[in-house]
Amino acid sequence: MYCSLHWTLSVFGQELPSGPHGCTEGSCYPATGNLLIGRGVNLSATSTCGLTEPEHYCIVSHLQSDKCFECNSQHRYDHYHRNSHRIENVIYLMDRNGNHTWWQSVNGQENVSIRLNLEAEFHFTHLIMKFKTFRPAAMIIERSADFGRTWRPYRYFASNCTRTFPSIPANGLHHINDVICEERYSDIEPSTNGEVIYKVLDPAIHVKDPYSLDIQELLRITNLRINFTKLNTLGDDLLDRRFDVLQKYYYAIYELVVRGSCFCYGHASECAPVPSVDTRENGMIHGRCVCKHNTEGLNCERCRDFHNDLPWRPAEADNPHTCRECNCNGHSNQCHFDMAVYLATGNVSGGVCDDCLHNSMGRNCEMCKPFYYQDHVRDIRDPQVCVACDCDPVGSLEGGVCDSHTDLDMGMIAGQCRCKSNVKGTRCDDCKEGYYGLSQNDQLGCQPCNCDPRGIIMMGAPCDQISGDCSCKRYVTGRYCNQCLPEYWGLSNDLAGCRPCDCDFGGAFNNRCMMENGQCDCRRHLIGRQCSEVQPGYFCAPLDYYKYEAEDPDVTTVHRGHTPSHMVSWTGPGFARVKDGAGLVFTIDNIPYAMEYDIMIRYEPEVYDRDRQFEKLFTCIYMNAFIYLNVVHVSCFSRYIQMPRPFCFEPSNRYVVAIRFQRHGVSHRHLTAFILIDSLVLIPKYTELPGFQGNEPEAEQRREEMIRYMCLDSFMMTPIMVDIFLVIFYLCLLYPACQCDPQGSLSGECDKVGGQCRCKPNVMGRRCDQCAPGTYGFGVNGCTACDCNSEGSLSHQCDPVTGQCQCRQGATGRQCSDCQPGQWGFPSCSRCQCNGHADICDPRTGECTYCRDHTAGHLCERCVNGFFGNPVLGSGEHCRPCPCPGNPASDHFNGHSCEADHTSNQIICNCKQGFTGSRCDQCAPGYYGNPEQPGGQCVPCECTGNIDTQDPGSCDPRTGQCLKCLYHTDGPSCNSCQHGYYGNALAHDCRRCTCVTAGTIQSACSDGQCHCDRQTGACPCRENVAGHNCDQCAPNHWNYGQERGCEPCDCDPQHSMGTHCNMFTGQCRCSPGFGGKQCTECEQFHWGDPQVQCQECNCHPLGSEMAQCDRITGVCECREGAAGKQCDECARGFTGNFPKCVQCHPCFQLWDDAVCQIKRDLEHIEYTVQKILESGITPGVGDTRIRELERKLKQVQDLISYFNVSCSCFFTDQFEKVKKYYQESLDAEKKCNLTVSGPLSPVEESKKTRAITKEKLDASKDKTLRALAAQNKSLTELQEKAHDLVMTCRSLQVCGGHSNASANGSCSDSQCGGAGCRDNQGNHVCGGEGCNGTVSASAAALDLTRNVTDSLTAANEELQNVARKNQAKSTLDKAQKKKEHFENNNNKLKDFIKKIRDFLTGDPESIEKVALQVLMIKLPVNRTTLDKMIMQIKDSLSNLTNIEGIVNKTSQHISKAKELLEKAKDAKYVTN
Repeated sequence: MYCSLHWTLSVFGQELPSGPHGCTEGSCYPATGNLLIGRGVNLSATSTCGLTEPEHYCIVSHLQSDKCFECNSQHRYDHYHRNSHRIENVIYLMDRNGNHTWWQSVNGQENVSIRLNLEAEFHFTHLIMKFKTFRPAAMIIERSADFGRTWRPYRYFASNCTRTFPSIPANGLHHINDVICEERYSDIEPSTNGEVIYKVLDPAIHVKDPYSLDIQELLRITNLRINFTKLNTLGDDLLDRRFDVLQKYYYAIYELVVRGSCFCYGHASECAPVPSVDTRENGMIHGRCVCKHNTEGLNCERCRDFHNDLPWRPAEADNPHTCRECNCNGHSNQCHFDMAVYLATGNVSGGVCDDCLHNSMGRNCEMCKPFYYQDHVRDIRDPQVCVACDCDPVGSLEGGVCDSHTDLDMGMIAGQCRCKSNVKGTRCDDCKEGYYGLSQNDQLGCQPCNCDPRGIIMMGAPCDQISGDCSCKRYVTGRYCNQCLPEYWGLSNDLAGCRPCDCDFGGAFNNRCMMENGQCDCRRHLIGRQCSEVQPGYFCAPLDYYKYEAEDPDVTTVHRGHTPSHMVSWTGPGFARVKDGAGLVFTIDNIPYAMEYDIMIRYEPEVYDRDRQFEKLFTCIYMNAFIYLNVVHVSCFSRYIQMPRPFCFEPSNRYVVAIRFQRHGVSHRHLTAFILIDSLVLIPKYTELPGFQGNEPEAEQRREEMIRYMCLDSFMMTPIMVDIFLVIFYLCLLYPACQCDPQGSLSGECDKVGGQCRCKPNVMGRRCDQCAPGTYGFGVNGCTACDCNSEGSLSHQCDPVTGQCQCRQGATGRQCSDCQPGQWGFPSCSRCQCNGHADICDPRTGECTYCRDHTAGHLCERCVNGFFGNPVLGSGEHCRPCPCPGNPASDHFNGHSCEADHTSNQIICNCKQGFTGSRCDQCAPGYYGNPEQPGGQCVPCECTGNIDTQDPGSCDPRTGQCLKCLYHTDGPSCNSCQHGYYGNALAHDCRRCTCVTAGTIQSACSDGQCHCDRQTGACPCRENVAGHNCDQCAPNHWNYGQERGCEPCDCDPQHSMGTHCNMFTGQCRCSPGFGGKQCTECEQFHWGDPQVQCQECNCHPLGSEMAQCDRITGVCECREGAAGKQCDECARGFTGNFPKCVQCHPCFQLWDDAVCQIKRDLEHIEYTVQKILESGITPGVGDTRIRELERKLKQVQDLISYFNVSCSCFFTDQFEKVKKYYQESLDAEKKCNLTVSGPLSPVEESKKTRAITKEKLDASKDKTLRALAAQNKSLTELQEKAHDLVMTCRSLQVCGGHSNASANGSCSDSQCGGAGCRDNQGNHVCGGEGCNGTVSASAAALDLTRNVTDSLTAANEELQNVARKNQAKSTLDKAQKKKEHFENNNNKLKDFIKKIRDFLTGDPESIEKVALQVLMIKLPVNRTTLDKMIMQIKDSLSNLTNIEGIVNKTSQHISKAKELLEKAKDAKYVTN
């Protein structure tokens, strides 16, 4: 039981005892114990047996004879009251004497609760109950964290959870805080000592963070309650509820353990009693934490006073979260935590000081209060650090607040006064420039001068700081200089301030204007700032506005037309032609103002019209004009006359002015004397107009201007001179409306002066209300020109309404341009010629109109359609109806017209469409019907346009049945496609079936053609064949073209990328690494077991014969010179860096044989040594042989000591020779290297042209490399042998013999001689042919060196010849090869084109099949492999010129071989 408890506690840090550091470096926790100890008074039960009186109860047992007992719990349990079973008995299992104690409920009562009330918050970890009787059949464990106000369940227990607690899940714990029902502690067995264990944190559920709020909340309790809801019985209580049956069923608990600890959030390692609890029982878990980390409270749930700079948090294992003291700079001892401040400081500090002293304030009392500032000399903790401000309260903000501290970034200086907006000065006691009147009640301190900057003289001090008066400019006035003087406007920054109004004298009432915009007070119908513009729709009436035209119906009018080349000098339509002695009468009734007017007459002398130009007569007639009794002389050289004195006219009166014209100086009339009068004009006296009267300077100036500029003269003639516009508004009588005629004018606007409206074409008059001379028909489009014919009319003028011109005799028409009816050809009119069949003709062409008697034509000279004959006058014939076959008026007329054939005397009909025959009594080809009958028709044959309508046999002429269908159509109406065709017959779109015979069922094909659906063209396919044309296998099938259709692909489902395969080959799309038709093998260029793994061959493209390796072993087939599993190494007998493998010198084979032999010998020696080690006996070697070898060795030693000096001299001389030859070899090698790799060598020269001579140079290079390799090898061997010669002088090594010289010096048993050996002539014998001694080797080396020198010299010469010849020869060869290559390619291309042409003209099915096969072809390698091969080729080409590196590499390999050879020789020598 307790084992399980401790294991549970080990899971959670808050339950562990404090670490060795105590509470200084992390969390600490009080000890855990039984919370019931010392709290018996807090433990209660709702049912206890024997509380009021003794009760009997029984037990279920077969081992005890006494089965019923008494329960008396009226007294506490003690030595004298052992049958007391109160609830506090469950705290301990036994009493001091070892007797069991327990709590027991009343018999038969099921709903019983046990409750524990705690005085503070505690951590509750688990609960253990040990029952004396049966465990409950159902119970609930509940908790409260608010001292019993609310309860929440921990766990439900029941023998049958589904039936007892149906709403509670019973399927196991998934989350640590799940509320479930558990059944394992509710069985009826055992009948006693049964346990119920509940752990708050189930060990089976992993807890990530035991300090999380959810876990802490789950563990925290103030009250614990256990509710027993159902008794476990044997079932007899269900049938009998008597007392003697129920007295054995009750709840009884031996021991109750509520395990927990004081809840301190990790801030205490021990707990003390709560002040209200006096119990001090041993082992009691107290509820008041002895807090550390500057925390306090019953559960250390808050920080200590003045330690609120950080938020309170539960302690953690590696962080105690100690509450930090607030920093109030010594000005306060109280503070509180503010989360907003803490977050604003980036989780650094959240303490806020309370009740700051010494005139300080702020979160840390780090600032001074308002009206105080921080003395920068004193420390922030100094009580006198805050000094009172010295600011004038009248002019400073907030009554004298100054800057509390210095902050240059914010523009703050400690003690600096903050002045009001309009105040300045250190103490804020002066107004700023532009302000006045410092006042405490003013929020801005001073009032602004409000001087308009445009109207003041000085900008710095615009006003007086006391009174506020502004200093104004010349034309500016007002207190604030914001107004202009009268007759001025536009206050601005100009020097004078305002501008003059300059109102127009004639347009404005006076010279005053509005100050804001300069608008003058305009007269009626005048607008503009200066009243110098006329309101739209109105105009200025000039002095000559009141004019009266002389044209009158009672007088002869001379019309004048407007021409662009002549200036118009008249008004109205023209002039009145007045003869000598005649007069004119003018009526005046529209006088506007009562004043004097000058009467003026405008006129012109008589002129005549010649070539439509106005010219003066050579003679001029002088006349006098008589107006009442006033006589005025009319000059011939003027255009106007003015009466000598003015006349007074008044409004609302009607005046008649009569004028008579008479020649000057004669008394009789002249019949041919005339004068042209234009109009009478009333000119007002301008001196009586406003502004011209009086003696004011302005009036005098205006009168002088009128005289100076001759303004009045400008109004006398027409048109008015332009200069008058400068002073026109002085002289405007009034401003009447334009009143433009809406029909004759283009708009309602008119000229601002004079009021002339803009007229439409041929319209005249000021208001555009009459037609101009020579026009008529005034209307919305203006007037139309008369255009009277000059030959047929008497005048150019026409009626102004109808436009009728005055025609001459014989002319007619509006323009007098037509002949009389029955005539044509104006002006030479003649009678119409219509053969007596018409009365009138076209007046211009003479074509007859309205021909009678079935005639037609220009002169009614032929018959109309449907009639025949000769209607020409005098022929004696007339037009008769055509018999086709009936008359034109009958329903049996089938022709258009007819004609008489005089040769055959027959009538030939021209038939209508669909009819044919000489009488149109037959149907035409392509038509059918009954034309021979009256009312019969010929209608088109209904063959949907699929017949030849010109073919008489295309359809039956009676029934209309289609007989010859075209465009591959068929049927009675040619409305369907023929067999073997499909499409839309109605649209002439029948196409041949395109079924592929290889995929179409054989029964549907014959003679190479297959049938298909006539509408859709779908072909009947073979089995597993698809496509509209049966041109492909169905999905997942192949082998197209077979008689039985296509076969299934059967692609391997594991190694293929799908079930689809190639239609022709059956090749499936395999996964990478797999191949074969059905992907059951390894992919091409792969090997291995496809059921296990397929690996890529990776055969080197330069070293392998093919990319495919052995499919089982993966070994690639290598080319000559390559080796390795992937052919990416140089083979034995070749040297260099792959792929540049060069075959070794032929001597390599000899050395290789020797090395192999040595290897075999070494293996034999190893075998022999092994045998000796095993048996101690050398195979094949006896003692005699050993003694013989020892004797020979002794002789060799003697000879060496005897010939030491002579041998040394001899070998020294030989060594010098060897060195000499070796030097020659080195020189030769150097020459060879220069020849091969020097900067001026042929090889370097040939590099520039190696693209042309690559093959030749490659061959030469390989040959040179082999020669160099061989020579280097020979020279190295010579050097090593020479070295061996210096080191030893043994005869065997020097001469190759054993030097067994006889007395006379002969060595008969040694052909090679040796030390002391002489021939018959007494010469020393040493070495010779077949000998292996040093002398022989030296001689051979000398010969070899000479041969090397000769070979190198020959090689040098050969290379030079090659270098000289190669460039020309190889260029020629290259060109020849290119030519041959080009010709071959050209021939191949021609053959290929021919094959393609032949192929394309073949069977379309085969073409499509081949095309599909081509599309399915894949490259032999993937793109990655191809890129890799290209890079390797590039690397090989770039390394092609590294000849020196190849030679050096070869030398290194030769050196290694020689070292191995020497080691082998030494081993062999030691063994021998």
